[in-house]
Amino acid sequence: MTELSLFQKNLVFLDTALPGVASLVRRSTDTITQPVLDETGLAVDIDIGAGRLYNTDAGEFARLQVESWRNSPMRVVVSRPEPESLSDQCTKALSADLAACAGDTLLPIPPAEHAGMLVVVGLGLGLQVPQLLEKMSPRHVVLIEPMEEFMVHSLHALDWQALSAQCTAQGATLDVIVQLDPRAAQKELDELMTRFGASSVDGAYTYVHYQTDATIAIARGFHELVGMKSIMQGYYGDEKLMIENTVSNVDTHEFWMVDGTYQAPHDLAAFIVGSGPSLDQSIEAIRAWQGHAVVFCAGSALQTLLSAGIKPDFQIEKENNETTEARIAHIFERNGGDGETFGVDLMASVSVKAGVTRLFDDKFLFHREFLSSTRMFGDGHHPVVGTGPFSANTAMALATTLGFRKVYLFGCDCGSVDQTAHHAKDTVYHTREGHTQGHNNMPIQVPGNFGTPAWTNSYYLWSRWVFETVIAGAEITAFNCSDGVAIPGALPVRPEDLALPGAPLDKAKVTRAIKGAGRHFEAGRYMETQDVAGQLRSWLAFAQEMRVFMDEVLPTADELHEFEVALTRFLNRCDEEYGGVVVPISGSARGMPPIAGYFINRAADADAHARMMGVFRDVFRTQIENLLGDATGLMESIAADHAREGADTSEMRAAG
Repeated sequence: MTELSLFQKNLVFLDTALPGVASLVRRSTDTITQPVLDETGLAVDIDIGAGRLYNTDAGEFARLQVESWRNSPMRVVVSRPEPESLSDQCTKALSADLAACAGDTLLPIPPAEHAGMLVVVGLGLGLQVPQLLEKMSPRHVVLIEPMEEFMVHSLHALDWQALSAQCTAQGATLDVIVQLDPRAAQKELDELMTRFGASSVDGAYTYVHYQTDATIAIARGFHELVGMKSIMQGYYGDEKLMIENTVSNVDTHEFWMVDGTYQAPHDLAAFIVGSGPSLDQSIEAIRAWQGHAVVFCAGSALQTLLSAGIKPDFQIEKENNETTEARIAHIFERNGGDGETFGVDLMASVSVKAGVTRLFDDKFLFHREFLSSTRMFGDGHHPVVGTGPFSANTAMALATTLGFRKVYLFGCDCGSVDQTAHHAKDTVYHTREGHTQGHNNMPIQVPGNFGTPAWTNSYYLWSRWVFETVIAGAEITAFNCSDGVAIPGALPVRPEDLALPGAPLDKAKVTRAIKGAGRHFEAGRYMETQDVAGQLRSWLAFAQEMRVFMDEVLPTADELHEFEVALTRFLNRCDEEYGGVVVPISGSARGMPPIAGYFINRAADADAHARMMGVFRDVFRTQIENLLGDATGLMESIAADHAREGADTSEMRAAG
């Protein structure tokens, strides 16, 4: 009986262990590149046509490369969470207590045996992977190969079954991503990181096996993703405020609800006006062509436009906090005139503060995706997607939802060509004492829209990614008139070169069409369409389950990552069962393990690890109990205020 080759053995194994990879190998029968085989039939290099990948024995290449990498490994090291920099009460308390427990004993970085992830970008023949695992024990191994053919060739060199066994022996998971498109690879990696838990990121290793545009972009994308995921978490204080604001707005104001379902595309143009530094150079172009496009003004750009005598068609707001309310009040004081409103229509998240909505004329409200207020009180309405992280992204999402497919971006810099400039000059950041924002530091250099290098950070890169995603997903013809970061999919056009064909638009007709497409509500009537009592019942049932989870799981939680996995599974199950009521505390609950991970992953010894886990268990229980009590009071109050005639909510708490 003929013995199976390594390639055949691997294929049989992968059929069960990684069926997606096996399927890819089976369909890749006609490859341009070829494995270079030795006399035993094992691959020692890859012929790429114009040369070879290694130009030497692949095993020896891998050995030398791994040795060199170990001298200076690429790692993700998160910043120390300082209590004063944390807005969430739960993570703030946890950070303070763990810092007190740790004192000055923390290691500078997590040791190799505590690494959460090893991300290998560029598999090649894969012989580097077993060597990497000889001296580290990550909990998760992720292999990313842009070239499908290289994935196929690895079956001639790497014993995949032995690699899987090596990972299993070390308690590590093994995942493979085969994607040439860096954004697609980033999306799959994002899904894996969500599954692994946020605490797996700190101390993660990145290993780039060979360098091409694709592998460099994927490695850079991983580090960008780490930055984005650290700022995409919503916490209880935010969620509570959004619920309160939503109820206040719909009870107080007449409005039209904008549904997030895409309306039929049309040929009208939209101006998206952000408040980046380059807006100052775009004012005259906006003034000259404002009649030919619907002007969506985002956030603090309102002050710049009004100061220049330009009144936008719609002001866009999404944030729910007092800072936004203070900004709007400041702009109204400077530019509001003698009336009671700006004389501008508002398109805003239903969760903005009522002090914002009252200063505008017609109000067009919408639900944002994923928010607790949306999932609890958005029944019958689709949320608008792609609204974060900044109001300029919200403006783009709204214009797209309303059918605009020709879009011009002004002041949407996503950073700055001047590392010291963060906003247009006539904005609240320069004219109101004490009004600062936390995204001024821009250490990352990227290509600029007009050729000059630009500077950015994780927040602005997130914004750029959202612009890029919306442009591609909705097939938008986008023109970037901003002198900032280049946005893939948007054609650079200098403001002075702008020209829009055709006659000026009938703006009143546009507004009537938007009203006609929305659903109109008189003040105080919206909550009649929502099942408020049902949400209270769901909340009380979930709160009871949350307490049971803590009673059963917390006392025996000796390893943080195991607890985080259990917590994630529990919250995901409850989200499916109880819906949006899980969201208010979910962010704070999920946010505590990665904060704890910074300290626990740097424990000097087993005793220090045990002490800090004890602190984590105590603080987690105390903080979650506080949230459960506060949220119960909130939900009962809303239910009492909106009880339908004949309904009795007085016994719900006891029943729950």
